[in-house]
Amino acid sequence: MHFIPDTEDEDSAAETFWPEGYKQAIREDVRAAIASQLIGRRRYRRVYRRGYKETFSSYEQFLDRLADMVAIGAENGADDAFDEVVDAFLEEDALPLPRRYAGYLWPRPLPPGTAERLRGVIVEEYSHESIYRFAYDVGYKREFASFDEYMNYIAGLVMTGVENGANDTLEKVYRSFMRLDRLLPVRRYPRRLKMW
Repeated sequence: MHFIPDTEDEDSAAETFWPEGYKQAIREDVRAAIASQLIGRRRYRRVYRRGYKETFSSYEQFLDRLADMVAIGAENGADDAFDEVVDAFLEEDALPLPRRYAGYLWPRPLPPGTAERLRGVIVEEYSHESIYRFAYDVGYKREFASFDEYMNYIAGLVMTGVENGANDTLEKVYRSFMRLDRLLPVRRYPRRLKMW
């Protein structure tokens, strides 16, 4: 029998992850924006009574669960957008174009104050990442007048990802409402690992 050393501890110590302060902003600000819109309008009382009263002990608990689900969808959309940016870096390709949907469902995840705070968190965190600076210097300096413009463009891509991810989750929720089916679980992606 061959002896294979266990390197799990060393391997995990060597792993580095991308910053995730933007996820905290989504969990706090985006979730709060969604929750306040849901609570303010009381649009889903009939749906709650007809299909979800047995599952959730109160209407407020039902709305809290919806806000959580949409916020998780927004996080996943942000991760997808960051992955597209990194893929462009790796392929030495142009940054992706923002792919906004033609229309968005209610409630909207990024009212103006929330959008600006999230943009600031993304720009602040990722401006300090060496790969973003390197990619700008070698590949995107001619496309963008300044590093700040470049980082704001990337932040805009991520914010579009937030809106798209939230909307995708709302589509699933509304489909469940139409059939009065149980709400399908929404799961967060694992932390994004730096691959270099």
